[in-house]
Amino acid sequence: MDLRQRLATVAVHRTSALVVEVPGWARTRWAVEREVRRRGWRLAVSPADADLLVTCGRPGPRLADALDLVWAQLPGPRARLDVPTSTAVADALNEAAAQLRDDERQRRDAADRPVEPAMGTPAEDDSTAEDDGDAQEDDDHGDMDMGGDHGDMDMDMEPGGIPLASGGGGDRDGLDLDVLHVPLGPVLPCWPPGLLLHCTLHGDVVAEARFEVLGAAAGSPPPRRTYRTPADRLDRAAQLLTLAGWDDAATQAARLRDDLLDAADPAFCVPVLDRLTRRVRRSRSLRWSLRGLGDGPGGDVWDRLLELLEEARAGLAGQQPAGSPTPVDVVPDLVAGLEFSAVRLVVASLDLDPTAQHHPHAVST
Repeated sequence: MDLRQRLATVAVHRTSALVVEVPGWARTRWAVEREVRRRGWRLAVSPADADLLVTCGRPGPRLADALDLVWAQLPGPRARLDVPTSTAVADALNEAAAQLRDDERQRRDAADRPVEPAMGTPAEDDSTAEDDGDAQEDDDHGDMDMGGDHGDMDMDMEPGGIPLASGGGGDRDGLDLDVLHVPLGPVLPCWPPGLLLHCTLHGDVVAEARFEVLGAAAGSPPPRRTYRTPADRLDRAAQLLTLAGWDDAATQAARLRDDLLDAADPAFCVPVLDRLTRRVRRSRSLRWSLRGLGDGPGGDVWDRLLELLEEARAGLAGQQPAGSPTPVDVVPDLVAGLEFSAVRLVVASLDLDPTAQHHPHAVST
């Protein structure tokens, strides 16, 4: 084994995977994330951080285009997988590891990559050909964030892919500020699947927003609903804790979710969940950072985090939490007036179910 092959083998043990859920394929994403952790790999926070792009489900045309742009942004060596079902995960990740170790394949991939960065459709594109996404009425359907923390991978046709500011926007203090149009989603960790949120910023404050939901391919079978199951509640809590900087607690919640996927005895999971809930409740710093943020359905972000943990506990006890998903169309009003840095926390805390937009008759679990 030559040096290059040895280095490739070592690198595979530190693979970073960017896992993307098509609306309706939550169980497949959970299975992928569980297998990633089992192998000692890690979950990427952006395309630049990833070696592996995993698509869970069958994306529609616009979501597929977004994934192609994300793929163009991954550094080499890299691999890409489409995982249509949760039963195909282990074999798919084995194939990914083989691709990453294949030196000749990676050389060909590097030689075939364009020198210029991939660009998207213009922000002014008013094409009506798209038929797989729900949206508020608006002509602007082209600017799309591909991931990262602050929408720096949009599809606008601007120099280097960076949107330019325009003058004339007045902020809440009466100042004349530049106006910047920044999209969030649809490929973004800890973000509702398929959600594309177009934000208009005055400085660092969201002046207004509108949404689209980019769904699955036409003809995809209705998914099994995971909404309000204990695993769903723990998954949402894990994502919210991740964005709040509580990585250890987030990992604990995600592992509990994985235990439920493995049909663990609820009697084993309940004490672990109770300890996690007590730890969260006792944290003054966490409560301080979330309290008063995103007042809306179910209180603020702090209230909604506690509710997720409480509903997971109730589900483990055999109780079915009542209620329905928060409508996606409340998101623009909730994020308007927020600092841009807070938007992801607020959105992650909402009880959104983009699957319901495309599969109103999805099968309940």
